[in-house]
Amino acid sequence: MKPGAWVSALLSLSVLCAEGAHAATLTISPVSVILEPGTTSGLIEVKNLEPDSITVQARIYAWSQVGDDDELAPTSDIILSPPIATIPAGSSQTLRLLLRPGAKVDIERHYRVLLDEIPAAGAGPARVSFAMRSSIPVFVMRSKPSPPKLAWDAARDGNGAIVISATNSAANYDRIFELAAILNDGSARSGVLRGTNGYVLPHVQRRWTVSGELGPGPIRFTVTTRTGKSEHSLPIRP
Repeated sequence: MKPGAWVSALLSLSVLCAEGAHAATLTISPVSVILEPGTTSGLIEVKNLEPDSITVQARIYAWSQVGDDDELAPTSDIILSPPIATIPAGSSQTLRLLLRPGAKVDIERHYRVLLDEIPAAGAGPARVSFAMRSSIPVFVMRSKPSPPKLAWDAARDGNGAIVISATNSAANYDRIFELAAILNDGSARSGVLRGTNGYVLPHVQRRWTVSGELGPGPIRFTVTTRTGKSEHSLPIRP
């Protein structure tokens, strides 16, 4: 994935329900919005694949990370329009994001658009409506971007599992798509993220747990980030 580029993939969102229930299906493009230096606006297209119209509510929040958790806070930095829209069956709605004038450009800033389906009223007992929510990251890039820089550490927790942590010391975000430990027999075991997504914002730490016995000595693992794939070997702290 090229840093600073719009993510062009489509995200299909389905709520799988019991028989007779309503399953809301939307496609959202892009799945991530990046506002490059000098860019003050962006677009998100939401398409309704359902046979009925769907009403959605869009809100934007400032996004930070504390420990293993993501935190959202109200913000007025970006104007998001429209805040509520009814999308007919088979049609699309474009959401517009506008960065307010005077915003800081010397730091990278991070936001999330929460897109919620508003269940139809009076659906009746034979049709149960389930609300859908998607969370779309928005990045406002620095005027002088720098590559992310991750420092790695491995230690055992109180249950004996190995915890691999990544600390981003750079002023730009990174994203980890996959982390896998390499076992003594050459096979791989995926690490389980302690959190909801693999983004590592500037100056924060994210952690992955690798369970089971990996044998003595340092741990070897591979990491795939938005800048490529790399292999690491670390001693395991007690």
